[in-house]
Amino acid sequence: MRFTLFVASAALLSAGITLPARAESMLDQIVINKCSSAMQTDFDKAGKTPPAGLIQQTCTCVAQQLNETHNIDAARAICTQQAQSEM
Repeated sequence: MRFTLFVASAALLSAGITLPARAESMLDQIVINKCSSAMQTDFDKAGKTPPAGLIQQTCTCVAQQLNETHNIDAARAICTQQAQSEM
């Protein structure tokens, strides 16, 4: 159900539909939670430990960029590049 809400919310943002601040904050938390889970899974599969704060910082970036660009692929690319430069 959370994934469905995430997809629906991302679609609204992609369509340029603005959300009230509370809904945007809720969307931000969903994005951050899904992103954090996915990143941790990737690190676990690689048998590595992420640097302290990297996951939270990167996923917060993704949520912020999604709000600005309304494009999940662009947000992911921007924040991945930023995270890689900090490692």
